[in-house]
Amino acid sequence: MENNLLYSDYSLVVTEDGSHSIRFSAVDEGYHSVHGATSEAVHVYLLPNFATQAAQKSVLHVFEMGFGTGLNALLTYMFAHAMGCKVYYTAVEAYPVPYSVYSQLNYPVSCANILGDMFPDVCFDNLQHSFELMHTSAWGTPVSISDHFVLLKHHSLLHDVDFAPNSFDVVYYDAFAPQYQPELWTPEVFEKIYSAVAAGAILTTYCCKGDVKRALKAANFKIEKLPGPKGKREMLRAMPIGK
Repeated sequence: MENNLLYSDYSLVVTEDGSHSIRFSAVDEGYHSVHGATSEAVHVYLLPNFATQAAQKSVLHVFEMGFGTGLNALLTYMFAHAMGCKVYYTAVEAYPVPYSVYSQLNYPVSCANILGDMFPDVCFDNLQHSFELMHTSAWGTPVSISDHFVLLKHHSLLHDVDFAPNSFDVVYYDAFAPQYQPELWTPEVFEKIYSAVAAGAILTTYCCKGDVKRALKAANFKIEKLPGPKGKREMLRAMPIGK
């Protein structure tokens, strides 16, 4: 998916849970489910992955394939605050969302509304500032968003980024669907991810296609199908074998 395609003809949509998403008219593809952008992210990435790990570890290293709108990062920032966890968050994004687009997104409000029900005793302050800082922070260098969240963004293609072995505890694999970015769903790519994850790491993705399952297995991941978010029957959770 080319960068000029991404933002030449987009629309801002309000999903069922009240949170925004971005949809591209030319390919009828978007960043999130119309059934709820925030709800989908919590279901796919936060609850079966980050929250599971944060219940066991006080420091987590998270990798996100595709920083995108910053929704997953903001939710992780909030979960880390609520669960008392320090996060080092690394993301690779080849086509950053421009200010003209991300400045319209209502995630600081919509995430506070949804997570407020999950963590009623937690006060989420300064979310708008933190969300903007995530987008405006420098590329290629760690930036402290707060005392519990350090962000490192790479403005790059995935194959151009080198990771230290056994680095990540959590992987959010949130690339565009295989029909749009097939190069990001191959055994070779997942072998690179395998090398970068630590023992006991968890990878989750919304995509449950047969080719993706076979690619993960070929890269030495054990996979399991989980119930998907609203509007999607299944999703995948994977863990490295032999580490």
